[in-house]
Amino acid sequence: MELKRLVRILQKRWILIVAFVLLGVVGGAAAALITPVQYQAFTRVFVAAQIQTGSTPGDLVQGNNFVVQKLPYYLDVATSPRVLDPVIASLGLDESAVDLAKRVTATTQPGSAVIEIAALASTADAAQQLAQAVSESFTDVVINQLEKPADGGASPVTVGVLDPAVAPDHPALPQLYLNLAVGLLIGLLVGLVTALILGLLDRRIYNRDDIERLTVVPMLGGIPLEARANPIISPDGASTARAEAFRVLRTNLEFADADTGRRSLVVTSSVSGEGKTTTLVNLAIVLAESGATVAVIDADLRTPRLADYLGLDADRGLTEVLLGDVQLKESLQSWGTQHPLTVLSSGKIPTNPSELLGSTAMGTVLDVLSSSYDYVLIDAPSVLAVTDAAVLSRWTGGTILVVGANRVREPELLAAFDALEAVGTTPLGVVLAMVPTRGPDALVQGAGFAATSRPAPRATTAIDAETNDASRSTPPASESAPADTPTRVTW
Repeated sequence: MELKRLVRILQKRWILIVAFVLLGVVGGAAAALITPVQYQAFTRVFVAAQIQTGSTPGDLVQGNNFVVQKLPYYLDVATSPRVLDPVIASLGLDESAVDLAKRVTATTQPGSAVIEIAALASTADAAQQLAQAVSESFTDVVINQLEKPADGGASPVTVGVLDPAVAPDHPALPQLYLNLAVGLLIGLLVGLVTALILGLLDRRIYNRDDIERLTVVPMLGGIPLEARANPIISPDGASTARAEAFRVLRTNLEFADADTGRRSLVVTSSVSGEGKTTTLVNLAIVLAESGATVAVIDADLRTPRLADYLGLDADRGLTEVLLGDVQLKESLQSWGTQHPLTVLSSGKIPTNPSELLGSTAMGTVLDVLSSSYDYVLIDAPSVLAVTDAAVLSRWTGGTILVVGANRVREPELLAAFDALEAVGTTPLGVVLAMVPTRGPDALVQGAGFAATSRPAPRATTAIDAETNDASRSTPPASESAPADTPTRVTW
């Protein structure tokens, strides 16, 4: 487990941790409020061997050792019914010796002959009286009952009071600050553990590190999420954080696929709602800004959105071209003025999208557009929903997989990679979209993506429209262009 990941988990869930800390503090305060006020009084008694007339120093030492050995027994005696029953009678208490023993403690230090008796009561005077009564009863029981010789002689043990009980000035309970500190520590511990557990169980993709833990496919860029109605950047070349992120993506894309002069790329995602369509449109805009000619195809024949985003006619498009109802040039639309895009909308939704996209007619469309434009970007359905994106990848020079931050889970992303690899396609790169602009997963100024080496992309060969070949060839690995040295492009 990387320390950086643990820190990020705690940063993302700091509100939860603070909530548990506050809850612990409130719990400590509540415990202090509901705890009855109790005062505690102390008295100390000294237990020693009785010095008899004519005793030698050896007898004295032997007697003191005898007392020290019996001190644990005397501690039990101090809280026994034999001592506490007379206390209850003398003070007129309405409780049993067992209950009273919960408010009386007797302790001593190792090797010491001094016993400290502590007593709790609801008032300071009651605590002082209880401690004094317990010490007196204890003295009487030890001297006159337990240690009294059978022949009626003097007890070999004497008990004397060192510190008489004094009424305390302040209550012993509740301990407000201690309760607050304990509540804070418990709340902090529970909050940290809960945050870590939730973070480790959370399999969603949030940032670049999450992706790089799962795959070696290079990261092409990160797109910040902007809360605005129109997700399409301005085509007039305005400099915004979102537009600059797409220009970084454009630069990395040019490097990552620098071995081909004309490029046809499928843009897809693992699941729906990850921002693939807006990523495709904005990427097309910045590519056109650089002077490249760009054609955009809406090949999502199930839930097309491209025409709606661009405000174009969706009645005639790819479906009609593939069915042979309309010529390709009649279905192409232009969008934008300064750096226009050529758009082929989806057309009507067909009953057999996968068959149309896998037909030789689709290959012919791509060949025609690829021979006329520098870039052909194809908006495909999500990989896990249907097989359309995998089918389209056979006709193109590469696939860009868009990953929406906080939109897709790790198993879904891995399944998307597996689905593409099953048809012999390795994604050209990954684009992290919908990245927050604040928080631990936000895009950091000065950070960047480096286009790293990858397996050589599948090259596209022209389809002979006259023979209607249904398959396309891939050049052997020996003919693939060597990977260039990575360059770093900052945000």
